[in-house]
Amino acid sequence: MTPLAAPPAFLLLLAAEGEHAETFLGLPVVLWSTINLVAFFGLVVYLARKPLTKFLGGRRAEIEALLKKAEDDRRRAETLAGEIATRLAQIETELAGVRAAAKKEAEAEHAALLQEAEREAGRLVERMKGEVESRVRHARAELTAYAGDLSLEMARELLRQKMTADDRARLVADGVDAVAKAKA
Repeated sequence: MTPLAAPPAFLLLLAAEGEHAETFLGLPVVLWSTINLVAFFGLVVYLARKPLTKFLGGRRAEIEALLKKAEDDRRRAETLAGEIATRLAQIETELAGVRAAAKKEAEAEHAALLQEAEREAGRLVERMKGEVESRVRHARAELTAYAGDLSLEMARELLRQKMTADDRARLVADGVDAVAKAKA
């Protein structure tokens, strides 16, 4: 007998049971149980296919929207970081210019106004330091907000990456239960 012509294993079990096997309508109960199980799973697949497909499609669209938002936020954060870097460079240049001007002024009025020029330059430097500190605080606040957004997105990404097959299976089971409850 070829492997293709061999009877299925469950039929061999039925033959082994012999005369003692229970029957229904002339067929063994084991065969009826198998048919019943296959019909049940077929019905479950038929009834759950459309809601489950709809649920998973909605979830996919939601994830795609979140990914698009994350990409937009990343681009916005990169633009903001570039602007902040440019602002800081301008502040550094302005500060260097102010220091050079104060030095030239002090040298020009060296004779009579030396002490006055030094005091004025000191006040000017302090005012610029206050302005620079204010701008740096503002820039740090913006960077902190950017870092918060980035860490939130990284946490979301880690959550997506760390989700196991068991988690997915649990979510699918929860979805199937919700569909069953909605049907009832």
